[in-house]
Amino acid sequence: MREQPLARCARLFGTVVALTIMLIGQVFAQQRTLTGVVKDGSSLQPIVGASVRASQTASTSTNDQGAFTLQVAPGTSNLQISFVGYESQQVPLGDRDTLSIFLVAEDTKLDEVVVTALGINREQKSLTYSTQQLKGEELTRAKGTNLINNINGKVAGVNISSSSSGIGGSAKVVLRGNKSASGSNQVLYVIDGVPINNNSSGAQPGSIFGGERDPGDPIALINPDDIESMSVLKGASAAALYGSQAANGVILITTKSGKDGRTSIDFSSSAQIETPAVLPKFQNNYGRGMDGENSASVNSWGAQMANPGSDQVNSFFQTGTNFTNSISLSRGNEHQQTYLSYANTSAKGLLPENKLNRHNINLKQTAKFFEDRLTLEGAANYIQQDLQNSPLTGFYFNPIVGLYLFPRSLNLNDYNTFETFDAASNKYVQNWHSLGDSETTQQNPWWIQNRNTSTSDKSRLILNGSAKFKVNNWLSLQARGSMDRTTDVFERKMYAGTQAVIAQQNGAYNYSNITFTQKYADFFANFNSQITDKLKFTGLVGSSITDWNTEGMSFNTGASGLRIANVFAMQNTTTPITTNESNNRRQLQSVFGSANFDYDGWLFLDLSARNDWSSSLAFTETPSFFYPSVGLSANIHDKLNLPDFINFMKIRGSWAEVGNDLPAYKTNLLNSLGNFGNVNINTVTSLATLKPEITRSIEAGTEIKMFNNRIGVDFTYYKTNTRNQYFEIAASEASLFGTYAINAGNIQNEGLELLLNYEAVRGEDFNWSTALNYSMNKNTIISLDDRIQQFSITGENRSNYASRFEVGGSFGDIYGIDFLRDEQGRIRFSENGVPLKGSDYVKMGNSNPRWQMGWSNTLNYKNLGLYFLIDGKFDYDVLSITESVMDGYGVSARTGAARDAGMVTVNGVSPSGEAVTAVTPQTWYTTVGGIGPVTSNYMYNGSAIRMREIALSYNFKLDSKFVKGLRVAATGRNLFFLYKEAPFDPETSMSTGNGLSGVDIFMMPSSRSYGLSLNVNF
Repeated sequence: MREQPLARCARLFGTVVALTIMLIGQVFAQQRTLTGVVKDGSSLQPIVGASVRASQTASTSTNDQGAFTLQVAPGTSNLQISFVGYESQQVPLGDRDTLSIFLVAEDTKLDEVVVTALGINREQKSLTYSTQQLKGEELTRAKGTNLINNINGKVAGVNISSSSSGIGGSAKVVLRGNKSASGSNQVLYVIDGVPINNNSSGAQPGSIFGGERDPGDPIALINPDDIESMSVLKGASAAALYGSQAANGVILITTKSGKDGRTSIDFSSSAQIETPAVLPKFQNNYGRGMDGENSASVNSWGAQMANPGSDQVNSFFQTGTNFTNSISLSRGNEHQQTYLSYANTSAKGLLPENKLNRHNINLKQTAKFFEDRLTLEGAANYIQQDLQNSPLTGFYFNPIVGLYLFPRSLNLNDYNTFETFDAASNKYVQNWHSLGDSETTQQNPWWIQNRNTSTSDKSRLILNGSAKFKVNNWLSLQARGSMDRTTDVFERKMYAGTQAVIAQQNGAYNYSNITFTQKYADFFANFNSQITDKLKFTGLVGSSITDWNTEGMSFNTGASGLRIANVFAMQNTTTPITTNESNNRRQLQSVFGSANFDYDGWLFLDLSARNDWSSSLAFTETPSFFYPSVGLSANIHDKLNLPDFINFMKIRGSWAEVGNDLPAYKTNLLNSLGNFGNVNINTVTSLATLKPEITRSIEAGTEIKMFNNRIGVDFTYYKTNTRNQYFEIAASEASLFGTYAINAGNIQNEGLELLLNYEAVRGEDFNWSTALNYSMNKNTIISLDDRIQQFSITGENRSNYASRFEVGGSFGDIYGIDFLRDEQGRIRFSENGVPLKGSDYVKMGNSNPRWQMGWSNTLNYKNLGLYFLIDGKFDYDVLSITESVMDGYGVSARTGAARDAGMVTVNGVSPSGEAVTAVTPQTWYTTVGGIGPVTSNYMYNGSAIRMREIALSYNFKLDSKFVKGLRVAATGRNLFFLYKEAPFDPETSMSTGNGLSGVDIFMMPSSRSYGLSLNVNF
């Protein structure tokens, strides 16, 4: 029987396949399988897409983790590794089958593109000013609830002070010193070239007695996993194109996009716990009472306890937690790219009932049309955050006050049940040892957290869109628009039984619903022309408009409080106070241009100019203001006969002028309509035509790369002078006004910045790179005005503290009360043996660090990585009202030690001239401490060195089609101090406002955090 054709074909095909498999098997049996990873020799990051070649037929490229697998023929002795921007490397194989290869950037490393003002890409070597770049991983290594805190200690010239508002709290970020006396000194945040609404957080708090909530931080709401990179534009030249909004510098954020030819899913999860880093020290030997006798007092100057007590403060604090989970999906081809992400943050603070929950959704789409001549990009970012019972500083609504001043002989746990039922009033009332202390408004800490509650519900929508059209090889047009809208609904409920100084008999209620909206649009043309063989020109001209609007209402129950106890509604009151915010609007219109000349790739000239028309300058003689900038840089390593070990050398210099407009509604002040038809009379007028602030800046520096780019040096000198400061000064009674608004003053900042990078070890298995940044700033008040001898930001108050401006002084000078002393410096005592205080305020110190330093280290051994950062801030002073009040109440450790010793040793003199060498502890501490202390006794050196950040990570090598990378890490932040003298964390601030830096009034303790993180790439 003949074989069917189909069967014969199948048999022949099977024979061919079998023979082919046998042949391939024999070939591969003779080949070697090589595996390895290719990394950047400086950053130690994997290089994606590097070419790995053994021959014309044996080649491959590295994957997303920089890894490769390659089959090579027997006898192959070398691999050729290459990637754009790096020196090609020939790697001898020997007997090795597993390789770790590190590519060295070419001498033209500074040709790398960085993002500058308006989102414009520039070559690093062409910049005429100092800027510093951070990769996204710097912000996600050890996550917190405010990403900006993660750059602390990593950028020269940046001073960050975290507020004491716990989770979700804001941070004050100052670049190169404070400049504005009455305006904001905060940086401008820019995302993908478009400014975000820095006003969305509302007015800055400023009361020394507290009660104002932290308004929040616009950058804190952003998901750090969405950030590709961050550029810090420190000087006026770098930020000049952003105009008056950028008078204090710019932090520019570039978000992630989909990648051409790649599909990626990234998941990250982190879990952290937080504990108090620094707590006051308490005495545990002396109980409640006064004059050494037990009594029903709020003080702890009673008799010595038979059985010493123990520290009860920790029993109130809880362990804080922070869980953050994020997932992103990105996909793209040469014509369109998509990026989508979601993140959730769930956190608990150190205080009971302090919780935060945040959701972030981000979508970004990019598409190209008409042979890639038209590029469209759109992004939508929605954030919803619920924050409950955020802690307040100062004396009002602050659980820390009652906690720290609690009499030492009582049991704090007896008050864990914070309320009891009062049959007489048919209400629950506060359970506390005393509510009569109006000096500090002490309350049960658990009562405050459960019966003086607050909630803040924020929803934020950021929409961005842009269109860029390439007209020809030398001209492109771009238009962008954005809307940033934040709605903040805030409630505060004060139950009946709350301290009478704070709330009325039946309780009180505050409510606000305010929406902040910023709309931004710009249009500009980009030019790129090769004028001659050696001269290249790039530039732009454009226009922009920014519109801010605040609308909504705020309400409180007024003097009478609630009519029916604990019914929290606007209708439940007889004298409500309602404020409408609907007319608070401001607009800025601008034109700008820049010209950049490149001569032969080594000499660069930058020119820019901008003119702003601000609505806040309406009704003045100068409704607009103009500011130019000029910069020059030269890459001189090829032009001078420098030693061979110098790979690159650049010198640069720039000059710029930027403006800062006035507060809104100050140039044409009118009366307004208040509650119940009352007219609010304006009490401010101007003595002269108001003008915008002007900051003039000069900057010079150099960059050097040496020893095959293993050592890098970046040095900068700068000086800025800010004139036409806005002040409100007291007016004469005859004028019928309360204050005059004037322009005056000249505040100067002068400083140095130094960056050092060193690749200490560059090996096959082990690598170590280290970086040091140093900055120094000297602030001087050059002049004020003939009508102003001094100016106080905070005002003088019963805590004997003021932040004051005087000619020859500095921004942040702390003034207060000192002892009365004789000619020999001895403290004067009264006839009754009481130390005498002065009545005039004198300078005590300055709250701004004179210099600061950060030292980071990255070590890698095969797949194991270690990163740690040590940083310090030095040569400044801080004031603790907390310590003074604790002394006055007799609860501090020093008062206990003094009683154990039986006296306080002093260098004093009596009215008769006799020496006073000792005084009783109670007399001393109730006089020099308390609410109105001798300020000089509570000033401390703020210098501190800390272990800022540490991370130990491991990258798993996985042989999986689905999981491309897996990384686990143990992290810690603010772990311990290597040096500190102050009794609290001197970096923490009561407020992001101008006047309360360096002052501790029952602030929340700073926290240390420990965590684990997981990153998976699919």
